[in-house]
This record gives sequence, C-alpha cells and structure tokens, in this order.
Amino acid sequence: MILQALNDHYQRLLEEEDSEIAPPGYSSAKVSYALILNLAGDIVDILTLAKVEGKKNIPKVLLVPEQAMRTSGVSANILCDNSSYMIGIERSKDGEIKVSQEKYADFKKKNECFLSDIKSGDIVAVKAFLEKWNPENALTHPIILSRIEELLSGSNLVFKVDGSIGYIHEQSNVRAAWNAALQNEEKEITEQCLLTGELLPIARIHPLIKGIMGSQMSGAAMVSFNASAFTSYGKSQSYNAPISNKAAFAYGTALNYLIASDTNRVRLADTTMVFWADKKGSKREEQILTWCLDPIEDKVVEDDGKRRIAPEIQHQAKTILERIRSGLLVEDDNFQKDTKCYLLGLAPNAARLSVRFWQVSSFGDIITRVAQHYSDMDIVGMERLGGIVSPWRTLKSLATQEDSKNIPPLLGGQFLKTILSGQMYPQMVYHGALARCRSGGEHGGVNTTRAAIIKAFLLRKYRMQNKIEGEEIITVSLNEGNKNPAYLLGRLFSLLEKVQKDALGLTINATIRDRYFGAASATPGSVFPLLLRLSRHHISKAEYGNASDRKIQEVMNGLEAKPFPAHLNMEEQGLFILGYYHQNQANYTKNEKNEDKEG
Repeated sequence: MILQALNDHYQRLLEEEDSEIAPPGYSSAKVSYALILNLAGDIVDILTLAKVEGKKNIPKVLLVPEQAMRTSGVSANILCDNSSYMIGIERSKDGEIKVSQEKYADFKKKNECFLSDIKSGDIVAVKAFLEKWNPENALTHPIILSRIEELLSGSNLVFKVDGSIGYIHEQSNVRAAWNAALQNEEKEITEQCLLTGELLPIARIHPLIKGIMGSQMSGAAMVSFNASAFTSYGKSQSYNAPISNKAAFAYGTALNYLIASDTNRVRLADTTMVFWADKKGSKREEQILTWCLDPIEDKVVEDDGKRRIAPEIQHQAKTILERIRSGLLVEDDNFQKDTKCYLLGLAPNAARLSVRFWQVSSFGDIITRVAQHYSDMDIVGMERLGGIVSPWRTLKSLATQEDSKNIPPLLGGQFLKTILSGQMYPQMVYHGALARCRSGGEHGGVNTTRAAIIKAFLLRKYRMQNKIEGEEIITVSLNEGNKNPAYLLGRLFSLLEKVQKDALGLTINATIRDRYFGAASATPGSVFPLLLRLSRHHISKAEYGNASDRKIQEVMNGLEAKPFPAHLNMEEQGLFILGYYHQNQANYTKNEKNEDKEG
C-alpha cells in the first residue's frame, strides 16, 4: 500500500510541469562545480555553481544520468561525480590528500564506453580529457590547486566546454544516447510486479532513500534482504519482493523528492514524516498542513523572492485552525478538505528504514485533529509564545537541557501519531513533563509549554474515559471552582511562594519552590505543615500580608478539615502542577492590572 501510493504519486508528479522531478533513468544531483574544458581536453577553469546563503553554500540541483547506489566498493557515474572519480583525488581518513587511481580508472572506463558512439565537437573535449588526464597531475595543476579544498568537500562536479552553452550531460545527443542505453540494459528476471501487476524486469536492489535524520549519509533502503534467513524459495536479494525496476525507481524517486521538499516534510526527533495528496493541484492543501504542523511566521525570503510558504497561505492556514478550534466548519473554496492525504513516518534502523506509522485520511480530518491538539494544549500564558506551540518545540521542552538531541528515541513518532489520529498521548510525554517541572536548574521548573502538556494529557485522558466531571475541571486559566485536593495544594504552594517573595524581595537566595517543590508535589503531608509555619513569618513582613493571608485561607477552606495527603499519584501530581501554574499566572495578571490602575 505504501509503495503503491508512492508509485502513483510519482506518476502524478511527472505530469506537473513545476515539479522538476527526475524522469525514469535520471537523478536530481546536487552539483557545486563545473570543470571547464577546452576542445583539446585541458582544464581551463572551475566554475562555481553553488550559491551562498548565510554561511552555507547551497549546491545547484541538476538533472543527470541516474547515479549509482554506492554503499561500498567502487562504482562511477556518467558525466557527474565527485572529485575522487572525476579527477582522481580525495582526502584520506587521516585528513591527507591522496590520489585515487582505482576510482578514476572506473570513471574513465564507463564514460569512454558510453561516449564512444557519440559524435560532437563538445564530446571530443571530454574524450580528450579522459584520454590524457592522470590523477597525479591534480597535485600540481595550478587551477586544481587553487580550489582543491572546495573540490575535496565531496560535492559533485560536471563537465562544461569553454564557450558552449549548458553542460555536457544536458546536450540532446548525450541524452539520446543515454535513453538508448537504458533500453538496451540486460534484463535479468521478469516477473509480475507487486505494485503495477505488469510483467516487467524485477529490481535486484531497491533505491536508497536519503535525508532521513540519523540514517547513513549514502542513504537507507525501504526494501532489502541481506541474509539467507530473510529469503525464501532460493531467491536472493530483492527478488524476494518482486517489484519492477520501473516501479522501484518511481517510489524511490517520489520518496526522495518528498523528503527533500520543504512543504511535504516534517521532522520530529528521530522521525521524519512525509505527506502528500492523492491528486494533482493540491499544493495549497499540502502547504496549509505543513504550516499547521509547524506554525511559525515564515519570514525567510529566497533569492528569487519566494518564501517557503507564501504569506497568504500562512494566513489561510491560521484562519482554518481558528475556525476549527472555535467549533465552526471549514468553509473555504480554496481548501479542498475532502482530498485524500497520505502520511508516512520514517525513522533510521541501521542501513534500513523503519516505518513508524502510516495513515490515510483527508486533509480536513487531519487538520481537525491537529486543531484539537492545539485546543487541548491551550493554556493561559500561551499568547506570549505566539498562541500555538509546534510539536517539535513541545518535545524539546521535555528534553534534558532542552536540547532536541536528548529527546528519547521513538517518542517523536509516537507523539506525531497521536496528534494525527486523535489517540491518547504517550505516557512518556506526561511523565517527562512532570520530571522537568520538578527539576531545578537553568532549564527546569514549571513553564507554559510543560504545563500545557500536562493539561492536554489529562484533558484527553478524561475525554477518552468519558469522565465529564474530569473534563470540566481542566480549564485554560485558574478555576477557583475546582475543589480537587491536588489542584488546591498546587494553588496553595503558589500563594505560599508569593508571600515569601513579597516578604523577602530580591534578596532571597532560594525560594520554597527551589527547595520543596518536588517533595510538595509528591508527598504534601511531609512538607506543607512546615511551609504553613514559615508563611506566618512571611505574612507579618509582607506589605500586603493580610490580603495574601485571606487568599491562603480561602484555598485552605476548600481543602476542608482533612490532613494533608501523604502521597499524590501521577495524575494528582499533574493536577498539583496545573494548580500551581494557574495560580502563578493569576498572581501575575492581577499585579499587571494593579499597576495599570496606579498608572
């Protein structure tokens, strides 16, 4: 189903003029330099094709003859390759520059064989270069030496004849020869293709998928067999999964195209998710979903004046989200909500790819579920973060030192899957939020994002368990009608912390939050009697001590005449943190209002 959907998407992309996807037999290669040759085959210059964006050099993407899948050994490409193949120099593991006669010899042999029957003035230059060039010359050639560090960076190079328009591999006679070579390829085994149902030559090795975070630089396979235990009926390699060369190229090219796209890909921890529509002309729907999953104001303008996502589409996506969150229907003539959407989550697994999740739905349904997630996450103070926190920023707030590299494996895929399907959030997300709230230090403590995670988890849990009374007590801001003991204890702790700050001001070295928050949220019976005794001293010193004392008494009255609980379970600890956060925000809001009145 996955590969079939990708194969169908490739056929649609071929029909779209602006897709720039590689046709059968070709690859989209990142090329940084062109070797300029004269008709005698001498290198007369090196042309830089990459463009500078900030501190990075962005290679130019060119359509070249299909490149070999290199995982080990030597395998040269036709008319486009890196410096180790095209001029025979590379950097060793020790960092030294060395000559690679073997790689250049393979490049020379393959290209001379391919070019042997092509007659053209420009081709004569390449033939002369291949015939006379010796990799040893690269170490003394003045033009090569002037750019040697750039050439050794691993970037691809192409050929260009001085004074001619375009590159050698783009010339019509070269393309005609390449297409003829593809037709004459040896056909090893012909079977019925699993994807198309046609009798076609079967792929022995499937294409490598590049760009998955954490996978090998050379790429990883979706389908591969590397041990006899995985094979059957005496078949070797990918003949165990009979997919034609044509279909394998199609699904691999389509998947690499989606991963390289800025508007069809979202990364979260170790998971890379791609998504696409099942019909042509659905770029707008795809871009709207991209913004909804990563809602940031895109202010980066490319050199051609284009943005990653156009401002009008950003505005449209924001409007659609707001309408859904308000309980309204999506009525937008420029958004086809019923268009089918495919979502595929991938993660690295050694030299292969692991499918984290696969979902087929409509754009309207997916965005509705994303909007529900943002509604569940909505909490007072969120407006200071832009009103919405994207999934990757959410998980980053749970990571040690708030470093995305420290997000636990598997969590990214699980979190994305629950958002897109409306299922219960992973338990690890909730436990992570509790742990980070209880921890101290620069990156610890209760903040808006962590409180929002706790609120969303509890709200979704009560909803899925049909606990209406539970849903009612989980609110966006302070709920003074919530009489849950854990929630009240959180509010009480916030008020006790506030009165301490009011009494001691900025001279305080450590607040009760720094010393007692973890214990108070787990074992309140052992902490709160001590805190209440300390508060009597703070109230007597605070400027508005009587007002704080009345507020503390109001919360204490809600706890009734029961002793403080000895322990709080995990759910109650979440309610404690939520009460603490809500009361903190209420204290802050009231202080702001008082300052406005005085002004």
